Amino acid sequence: MSTYPTDAVPGSAAAPDDLIQARAQALEESAWGERFHLVQPRNLCFWVYVVLMAIGVHHIFTSFSPVIGYYGDALAVGIVVNGVLGLVWWLWFRHIDRWEHQPFSLIVTAFLWGGVAATFAMAIQGNAAVMNLYAKLFGQEWASAWQAGLTAPFVEETSKFAGFLLLMGLSARLVRTVHDGLLLGAFIGLGFQVFEDTLYAVNAAFANFGTDPVGGAVGTAELRVATGFLSHPLYSALCCAGLVYLIGTAAQPRRVGRGIALVAAGVLAHLTWDSVVAFSNSAVATFAVMLSSALIGLGMLWYAFKTAAPAQGRYVKAILAPEVSTGVVTDEEVEALLDRKSRKSYLHGAGGHGHDRQQRVRRKHTLEAIRDLVDELVHAKGAESTEVEHARADIARLRAATS
Repeated sequence: MSTYPTDAVPGSAAAPDDLIQARAQALEESAWGERFHLVQPRNLCFWVYVVLMAIGVHHIFTSFSPVIGYYGDALAVGIVVNGVLGLVWWLWFRHIDRWEHQPFSLIVTAFLWGGVAATFAMAIQGNAAVMNLYAKLFGQEWASAWQAGLTAPFVEETSKFAGFLLLMGLSARLVRTVHDGLLLGAFIGLGFQVFEDTLYAVNAAFANFGTDPVGGAVGTAELRVATGFLSHPLYSALCCAGLVYLIGTAAQPRRVGRGIALVAAGVLAHLTWDSVVAFSNSAVATFAVMLSSALIGLGMLWYAFKTAAPAQGRYVKAILAPEVSTGVVTDEEVEALLDRKSRKSYLHGAGGHGHDRQQRVRRKHTLEAIRDLVDELVHAKGAESTEVEHARADIARLRAATS
């Protein structure tokens, strides 16, 4: 590995113009580092968002205000338990958003749509209407068994779809890739799950006629938490990623087959999971349905992330290419940053005992410093800045220690 004097920072030499232009093109196409502004009075999507959010807030108030005095403890339990679950999901989603770092304001906008507009302004009313039709057409017994599985996946995913389309209209430059669909869809689903589960906690108190409302709320919350990894964040992540493929963007050509497959997987995983009650008379059938839902959802989620990764890797390589040409980073380090096997090989190249173990730790820090450099270059739109120079200096210092 090349070494550099600790008092000189690589990268001071000018990178080739074609690499600088390729970096600028990658930043333009990916829109990494762009900001999001919700308030857009001249954009119809903004007013649709505001109106449906207002309707959702009204329904939240009418749903919870009459019971606060009687079931306030159950409501508090639901908010706390589901809030903690939501926070865990939130932190994990932000962790896997390694490169694009969607603006916090856009993430909050997506989360609130899922929790307020999608849940209370659209899904609750839509579910009730369709379920009533099932009962009238096919009888109460059939409806009790199948109405959840044949209603919620279509009504609820459509309500979340609507929010994602509004976000695309409000931030066309930010919502461009399949990875955007996965992350924003997951946050929309997370909002839906947290608010819906809180409502379920209160309904559990109703179901027991006020007997042990806290216990009923806790039991319901525990059940929802236990099955939370196979719920709305997963379904809507798949569906919204599929929608990006179906529509196509400046950064993602249309892939109709992939789009249909991902949307169908999200709906099918939702349908099979909500159809468990229809098989509740057989433990084997219930387990088979739950396993099928898990395999469909998690398998397709893995596929979605796998197909989304090359685009992200391409942008990262374009952003770092001028740094490679001037010796700030190496091709080996770029590959280690993007590929798990390459990362393992890069780290193990430092050995595994004593002094070599310290070298391996420093190599990990070097990769983290390179990731910081990418962030600073994104924030600076590829231009030179004090933060960019500091990031380069950190890489040079760490490399000198590992050489």
